[in-house]
Amino acid sequence: MVALQRDRWILWLPVSMVAGAALWLTAPTDPPWWIGPLFLVLGTATAIAIAAWTSERADGWAMTTRHVLGGLCALIAAAGLGFTSAHLRGLTVAQPAYIGGEEPVRVEGWVVANDANDNGPRLRLLVRSIEGVAEPPRYVRLSVSEAGLLTAGRAASCRGILGPPSGPMAPGAYDFARRAYFERLAATGFAFGRCRPADFAPPPDWLDQQRLLLAAVRADLAAAIVDAAPGRGGAIASALITGDRSAIDADTNAALRDSGLGHLLSVSGIHMGIVGGLVFATLVWTLSLIAPIALRFPIKKIAAVGALLVLAAYLIISGSSVPALRSFVMACVAFGAILLDRPAISMRGLALAAFIVVLIFPESVIEPGFQMSFAATMALVALFEILKRAPHEPALPTPGPLIGALQATTRGIGGVLLISFVAGLATDPFAIYHFQRFSLYALPANLIAAPIMSFLVAPAAAVAAVLAPFGMADIPLEVMASALDLIAAVGQTFGERPEAVRAMPRPPDLAFILCVVSLLWVGLWRGALRWLGVIFFAASIALYIKAPTPMVAFDADTRAVYARADGASAWTLIAAPGRSTYARDRLGAMLGLSPPTLERLAPPENCGEGGCTWLAADRTFAFVTDETGFARACQRDAIVMSRATAPADFTQRCGTAAILDAPDLALRGGALIYATEHGVRIERALSPAISRPWTPRGGASDQE
Repeated sequence: MVALQRDRWILWLPVSMVAGAALWLTAPTDPPWWIGPLFLVLGTATAIAIAAWTSERADGWAMTTRHVLGGLCALIAAAGLGFTSAHLRGLTVAQPAYIGGEEPVRVEGWVVANDANDNGPRLRLLVRSIEGVAEPPRYVRLSVSEAGLLTAGRAASCRGILGPPSGPMAPGAYDFARRAYFERLAATGFAFGRCRPADFAPPPDWLDQQRLLLAAVRADLAAAIVDAAPGRGGAIASALITGDRSAIDADTNAALRDSGLGHLLSVSGIHMGIVGGLVFATLVWTLSLIAPIALRFPIKKIAAVGALLVLAAYLIISGSSVPALRSFVMACVAFGAILLDRPAISMRGLALAAFIVVLIFPESVIEPGFQMSFAATMALVALFEILKRAPHEPALPTPGPLIGALQATTRGIGGVLLISFVAGLATDPFAIYHFQRFSLYALPANLIAAPIMSFLVAPAAAVAAVLAPFGMADIPLEVMASALDLIAAVGQTFGERPEAVRAMPRPPDLAFILCVVSLLWVGLWRGALRWLGVIFFAASIALYIKAPTPMVAFDADTRAVYARADGASAWTLIAAPGRSTYARDRLGAMLGLSPPTLERLAPPENCGEGGCTWLAADRTFAFVTDETGFARACQRDAIVMSRATAPADFTQRCGTAAILDAPDLALRGGALIYATEHGVRIERALSPAISRPWTPRGGASDQE
């Protein structure tokens, strides 16, 4: 069993590197800069010294101990490298923080993208100037009522209110401010009225000019695709080719997301794999038919270079998002292995891809896209290794044409089922941890959509790309849009079922870490040793089951307050009026409440004009909506939450246990309140001990 792992320990080096980067990113305060280099230098030097140390015995426990110590030192060095790469990445994207205020300001810049969501267009601007700011940030994002003529690449002038990107709405929730920091998006907000086209010179930096030119080309291409193939199929085709999702309506987005097909909308691994595989197979097949080339040149290597060139062009056209860049790096490793006569599908190739991605984009290691893509790929490579026929096994006899066709069909269908099942099983823990949901019909929906993507959408897109320079791309684009409309119909059929989405409470961090360790253990080791990962998985499940459930939960803006009174197992909901349900849905998902359940929640029974009160854990809880409600909430040992500011002497006069009013919420954010044996425990989203460059203080402008 131990002998099988001789060449597997090196696969843990990228895992250690990911852990080092994650430690830097999740630390409450900026770690000292020298920790990463120290671990890197000491670990590397010690590993080299152990490897160079001469021993009289070439086997036995001494040699085993030597290998183990050398491996541990290499893991320490890898963790130091990940730690250092995250620190350097943080320095390269650093810029002056934008504080913002309640007064509208004039913002001028160039439109880089339209980050549309369900509530409307959101223009991302490369900033030229902000009224009253001497050193404006790199990018800002403004929600507008209508984008109009302001497509990517155009100059714009807006008047609106800006503030720093929002942090986590509750303890353990997604931290949009951290992602925005690494994207150099320093401010978000909303515009008054419409942003208007402006007439000023392009940015002075040449690279910025090229970015805007590329953004304009992508916008024109997206518009041309939608014009050639109107409807939701054309909108999805535009998103797959250019990365611009602004034309997709909210209902289609929701249907694809709830059916487990939402990953098809973002340019990521599946699209890079389909495009690269299609180009590679086409070039190999075409070149093999040309005898002078097939007999004199390595056609597989030529096809690999051609596929890489096409993927590079696709990466540029699609906007070069971080998921697309990550997928491109993985494709480079796979086709590079072909150029070096190495197996394209191997665990070492995956480890090398992870190493490069973490080195370039260390901030992605705590993003769900990175974790889910590598988890699915690792599971599939491990499955490939398990099912791979050993070299010494005798070949099976060749069947007849009928039996051979039946066997090939069975293997094909079974392979698709097995691949979808294994990939879904590997990514479900991450979906539950990050999104607190998983789609019950993701497996059948993907089984139907995968052949359509591979055999209709991808070939039609390839033909359209070839015919586009001659003005003959309309027909293949219509075929592509029709196929994508069929996929959208599949998503609608499954996603609109009331039981389609299963909500799960957010697991504790330790339970999630143990689950990840179990997946890594099963995927990276060989033989019987890999099944010891079941122990970690069982411990993860036990922690998840025993995790306490809060009795009150609310976000920093108190747009949604969830509460459970004494003796009640069901939740009640106090929701602020307005069209945005983001806070309600995300906070409800963390508590394990599905969308249909959220629609049926009612407020507590004891509610009036000034707010609501209820009893839980033998004490009074009160939610105050305005100043008039504080008199009703004035009770001893009460916990009072309010979007208004409490009177100065309220705590002393009433003897409240805690007052979480507007100034406190602006400083510490939302909260989860638990009942424990020792009383009430309040966990805050922004602890005073947390101080990172991306940590918002004093309020935030919007939620992602």
